[in-house]
Amino acid sequence: MSQQAQKIVDLRLPLPWLIAAAVAIATFMITLGWQAAGQTNKLDQIIVANAKLEKRLDDRDIRLDTLRDTVYELRRTVDLITQRTAMLESRDK
Repeated sequence: MSQQAQKIVDLRLPLPWLIAAAVAIATFMITLGWQAAGQTNKLDQIIVANAKLEKRLDDRDIRLDTLRDTVYELRRTVDLITQRTAMLESRDK
């Protein structure tokens, strides 16, 4: 029987490296969380601004619809008055 030579690998890391790595990872996670919170806040502001803009556009559309209806009504009134005037003028002749 032949015995194979076994290699022993020491996976232990020095304590200063472990501490430095833990601090770096913790700093990265805190920074990532901070940036995510900032982006969430900006997104909330954009959502609120969008809602306000949609409300303004809806109000504008309502005003435009009312104005259009008023213009149509005035056109009908002007047409009716024009017809009546033409009838009265034709009677006088």
